[in-house]
Amino acid sequence: MLNLNLYSQNISHKKWKSNDFDLIFLDLDFTSNLTINESISSDIYVKYNQEGEFKKNVILKMNMDNRELNIQEVLSPTLKRHNDKLSVHKTISNTIDVSIPIDFKIIVKTKSCNIKIMSSFSDINIEIEEGKVNLNQKKIQGKIKSISANIFCVNPYSKVFVNSREDKISSLHNLSVMPNLIIETIRGDVIEECFIN
Repeated sequence: MLNLNLYSQNISHKKWKSNDFDLIFLDLDFTSNLTINESISSDIYVKYNQEGEFKKNVILKMNMDNRELNIQEVLSPTLKRHNDKLSVHKTISNTIDVSIPIDFKIIVKTKSCNIKIMSSFSDINIEIEEGKVNLNQKKIQGKIKSISANIFCVNPYSKVFVNSREDKISSLHNLSVMPNLIIETIRGDVIEECFIN
């Protein structure tokens, strides 16, 4: 007999008034896909979708502190530990869609994730180990630090400063003027072309 519960999803929605905050911090160690959209209202929305056999092992923890909204994925306190330390990553697929006002300061910290930035945010900082960052807008301001994540869709008319230890850069040049976006990577590629996922 097939247990359909293994294939079900947990979907949660959260909403906050943005005038209560100046900054949103997303600390997402278990998320595989993150999309950040511009909010069409003055609210902040989060849609969190979990799939996989051990989806209940990770919870989304939120707290508000000094005009900062902190959203973090943590292991559940009821988690039964197994000898296989990687099992939680193999059997969970978390997706987060976030809608944020365009003038907000956004900080993202993640391990292995595909990130899509769908608007021209004015202050965004991303720290990612591996995966990819897809910048689907004309202009973005901030900083991206990557170990091996690839960065796509960098607008050729934007002022971009790229520092790569392995120097795999396509059609982008270090500029002597103040950049809009600073990209630092160790092994990731920075490519000007837009790839459809």
